[in-house]
Amino acid sequence: MMNRRDMLKSASAVGTIGLAAGCTPQPAQRARMSLLEDSPAVQPGPKRRYDLTIGKTRQTIGGITRDRVTFNGQIPGPLVHLREGDDVEINVTTPLSAPSSVHWHGFLVPFEMDGVPGVNYPGIKPGETFTYRFRVKQHGSYWYHSHSRFQEQEGAYGAVIIDPADGREPYAYDRDVVMILADLPKISADFVYDRLKKMGADYYNYQKLTFSDFAGEIKSQGLLDTMRDRLAWAEMGMTPTDLLNVSDKGYIFTANGVASAANWTALVKPGERVRVRVVNASAMTHYDVRVPGLPMTMIQSDGQYIEPVETDEFRIGVAKTYDFIVRPKEDRAYTVFAETMDRTGHARITLAPRQGMEGPIPAQRKRPLRSLEEIGMGMMDDSLAPSTGMMRDPAPNMPKGTNVNVAMRTMQPQDRMGDTGIGLGNDGWRVLTENQLRSRERLPQPPVERELFINMTTNMKRYIFSFDGVKYSEAAKIQMYLGERLRFTMFNQSMMAHPIHLHGMWMELENGQDKLPRQHTIFVKPGQKLSVLITPVEMGDWAFHCHMLYHFHSGMFRVVNVATKEFAKR
Repeated sequence: MMNRRDMLKSASAVGTIGLAAGCTPQPAQRARMSLLEDSPAVQPGPKRRYDLTIGKTRQTIGGITRDRVTFNGQIPGPLVHLREGDDVEINVTTPLSAPSSVHWHGFLVPFEMDGVPGVNYPGIKPGETFTYRFRVKQHGSYWYHSHSRFQEQEGAYGAVIIDPADGREPYAYDRDVVMILADLPKISADFVYDRLKKMGADYYNYQKLTFSDFAGEIKSQGLLDTMRDRLAWAEMGMTPTDLLNVSDKGYIFTANGVASAANWTALVKPGERVRVRVVNASAMTHYDVRVPGLPMTMIQSDGQYIEPVETDEFRIGVAKTYDFIVRPKEDRAYTVFAETMDRTGHARITLAPRQGMEGPIPAQRKRPLRSLEEIGMGMMDDSLAPSTGMMRDPAPNMPKGTNVNVAMRTMQPQDRMGDTGIGLGNDGWRVLTENQLRSRERLPQPPVERELFINMTTNMKRYIFSFDGVKYSEAAKIQMYLGERLRFTMFNQSMMAHPIHLHGMWMELENGQDKLPRQHTIFVKPGQKLSVLITPVEMGDWAFHCHMLYHFHSGMFRVVNVATKEFAKR
């Protein structure tokens, strides 16, 4: 991170108080900010104007040389540093032969500036420039990416830091580090997607169960139960080891645009409080993040401050952001280690007092196995296949009878806010869970006026994803009204985790806390039922979709229309 370090110093406003919640913010100090490797020199502090070009650049990453999609010739794109309350102008030009776009992930902007082609603007045509103009209405850690085909997957993404309008931060830190995780395809993203569509969802799964695994299951749980489990998985077109669809056989896992062997390093001094802003810009990969030898104090989730939680590991789903503070006390290197959820690979950065140092890289953990009980299928009627079973806790909106888009239905949707998630919680250290997230400020809670329900549905044999068994091409818009208070309940009727992103408004996660955390992307575990509260704040058409890029392109996408009630009646 300190490559070209003399050129890469910038500034960021930080608070002067400690990590105790509820303290009054103090006037900001200046802190050194380590920017992204190979990014151009920037002026200290936030800017009101940026010029970005989406093009193709030949890159060698992880030993593989390919033409990739870049912003200003680099992966990740330039750090965009803004200030809350400013009116900003971002000019985006593309010389590519295909249309392009930029979406400001988690931003509250007018719908014409949201950047989703075919939903709220036509996109950026080859050779043209589009100017995004909007007032910045929030602060925190965010990111930007192309919303056109697979450009995001090929490298078109970058980080955004937004300073508070008054320059005050609630938690003190001395150095700012950005860590952008990604899963760059070894060959074209179109080819990877084609393999999944034509060859099946487990095409890249090289961790399939063996005959010895089968024999061990028979020994531990009996032949009948083992056969029942295997038949249920076969009906769903999945295996207990297929957690992410694409493994290290298809991807190079990177942090800040480089593979682990490159040892991307941020220079930090012993005793400094280091704020690490983690962005998961991956298309299909969830990571488990830890800093061996150091506790992490979590201070922000999805760009919103939370009451501090000390932990040792957290899972970051696709498209989410988390900020934490660590304090290296020894004169040695520490590893910020991000292990893929399926345990096939990792990415990392190093925090060290000098260049060339490396912290230990933890050994790869044993692959986790998903059980039918985990996805709410454990109590399925013996005589019924997953696609035809009757739910004991029925979810609204689920299609009745046979539906080619639906190959499983969860028997028992569960509240899983307190679950660490598959593969976590058995290592002897603390793991962050969603029910620990508590907003730093108490948000107003007006009464709920209306309830909506939606199901995440799949047919993995055909690699079809949908909401309520209806693909995007066949779906009507979801109607919301400006200023109304909604409860939106989601049911995950699949064995895959889905990071669900709603553009243009916050989702307040009902997680059992009295101070609900705001989220722009909700990580919905398999077989989980959860609800969020929403108050639409901007009119227009907004995207609502799974942020697993291949799930989105396979149909798990809807458009939410926000209008006044009077206009909607016309």
